[in-house]
Amino acid sequence: MVSNQRFAALLSACLLFWIASGAAQSTASQGATTFSATNSTQVVNVQQSGTGYGLKATTSSTGPVSAIFGQATGSSGFNNGVWGRTYSPAGVAVRGEAMANQGGPTGVVGFSDFSRTGIGVYGHAKYNGYGVFGQIDSLDNSGIGVYGKAGGTCCGIPGVFEQDASNGGGYDVILVGQYIDSNHQVQTAFTVTSTAVTGPRFWASPDPNGDDLFVGRAASNQSNVFRVDPAGSVYADGGYHTGGADFAEAFAVKGINSSYAAGNVLTIDPGATRRLTRSSKPYSTLVAGVYSSKPGVLASPYTMDQAPKSDIPLAVVGVVPCKVTTENGAIKPGDLLVTSRKEGYAMKGTDRNKMVGAAVGKALESLNQAEGIIQVLVTLQ
Repeated sequence: MVSNQRFAALLSACLLFWIASGAAQSTASQGATTFSATNSTQVVNVQQSGTGYGLKATTSSTGPVSAIFGQATGSSGFNNGVWGRTYSPAGVAVRGEAMANQGGPTGVVGFSDFSRTGIGVYGHAKYNGYGVFGQIDSLDNSGIGVYGKAGGTCCGIPGVFEQDASNGGGYDVILVGQYIDSNHQVQTAFTVTSTAVTGPRFWASPDPNGDDLFVGRAASNQSNVFRVDPAGSVYADGGYHTGGADFAEAFAVKGINSSYAAGNVLTIDPGATRRLTRSSKPYSTLVAGVYSSKPGVLASPYTMDQAPKSDIPLAVVGVVPCKVTTENGAIKPGDLLVTSRKEGYAMKGTDRNKMVGAAVGKALESLNQAEGIIQVLVTLQ
């Protein structure tokens, strides 16, 4: 009598041999089936016209075992252990899912354990697609779409690395940061470039030469020009170029912060500690600055994770849009501005005896009548 296990193996061998249409030879022994062929197409062809699986292999073993194993043993040529191809606009050629709700399961993993130039996972987009695309759907913003880590104890390259040759040698992109906007489109947050490739110019933690969180080096690769130390302090040899034109500091305000608007003239609130309110009296020596619309630099007494969202940016020096009124006469460039009777507005100062400690800044534009918003150079005096 033939055992059920032996019969199933023989039946599987016969079936797959028939599918191969004479292109493969099969042997079965001890429950295992082997197919071999020398044709240039496929050894075994499995077709599924429904919604199920063309070929499904499962294992319930708890040991190191693979339901499907692909191996290319050729020592030359472009050989593939596993090849996936899809023609569907929404299809997936090779899919891996990590279904365990504990531990550290991996859907798809790539290893390059021996060659120094090998690649664990390789992504290639010929046109406008993505070589490798990562996405997270968690509601609390946890998780990582694509995570790269420079492992080992010495001399790793950046965890995420990209080199762009699309500009014909004009420059090379070392690091690109991207995000998905509200329209599900990919936007570039930052790009780090180099005029010549002589090795990585930027390191993320750990810095191979110290404890800094982030380091940038000059073209000579001999000295640092930018770094962030372990405490989060930023050092740079060059200047900072920002879209804003003022220095601002975060302050609490009296009442609801949504009732305040950019351009408001603000004064110190004597009824609380380190709190501001809108100006409401002319020539007030409590004047503190102007609500900044776009700070070039925003300082705060809090750490990054503790800053209250209710604070607003107060411009204490620099150029900002400011609400002004002509209740004390038309305003022209160069006029000293002080607080006015109109809440949150500045006016031209004319009484020199009252202006000591009351000037909020100098007008950079004219306003001939009524009220409006002009550019003001904030210079408290």
